[in-house]
Amino acid sequence: MAKVNLALGQDFKKSKLVLFSGVILALIVLVSLFWLRPKIMAIMKANKELAANKKILAELTKKVTVLEGLSQPELSERVDLVLKVLPSEKDIPTVMVALKKIALNNGLVVSELNIPEVGEIATVSAQSKVAKEEILPSLAVKLILIGSREKIISFLKQVETTAPLMRVSGLVINQKGGGLDEALIDVKTYFLPFPKTLGKVEQVIIPVTSQEEKIFSQLSKIEFFQESESLSSSPLPAGKADLFSY
Repeated sequence: MAKVNLALGQDFKKSKLVLFSGVILALIVLVSLFWLRPKIMAIMKANKELAANKKILAELTKKVTVLEGLSQPELSERVDLVLKVLPSEKDIPTVMVALKKIALNNGLVVSELNIPEVGEIATVSAQSKVAKEEILPSLAVKLILIGSREKIISFLKQVETTAPLMRVSGLVINQKGGGLDEALIDVKTYFLPFPKTLGKVEQVIIPVTSQEEKIFSQLSKIEFFQESESLSSSPLPAGKADLFSY
């Protein structure tokens, strides 16, 4: 009987020891989870950010390689050319000088020259509006020219081959007699503001295509007037030249 009681006592002690060990182990696991979990999450987050940064670095390295292969002088020259043809903002003086010079070159009298939207474009901060039928924001210019039909036609052709980028959007011709005509002309001059961002990191730099090379070749043939020329130089032929009436 004593042996049985002794055996039971030993089993009870073993059970208590096992139970105690289990409780201790459970407590260690619980404490470890609450204490280690934030650290584990931080490590996982850091690893994820590191992987993302490595990917960004790889993309940027590819872009740097592409950019290093470009000729900086040639690129600067092309950018200057494009900005002269398609300015990054509304450039009223340059447009006025160009239209005035084209009229002078064709021996036309400028009876009227104005910008109806001058109130909206007085500051660079004015918002750019793009009409539904247009791809680029534009500035409308109205002018009235007097001269022979042949000279007016020559003016119209030259407008669309002169910087900045311009297009004749409206034309009405009235006969004045004496071999002269009066042309009421609407011209749109275009501009394109700089993008607000440089694009996404993963966006691939596309090399200049053959089509773009053709466009650059055509741009080099466009006529440019010196920026130093002012509106007061080379007076217009007799007639009204109210540049900013509206």
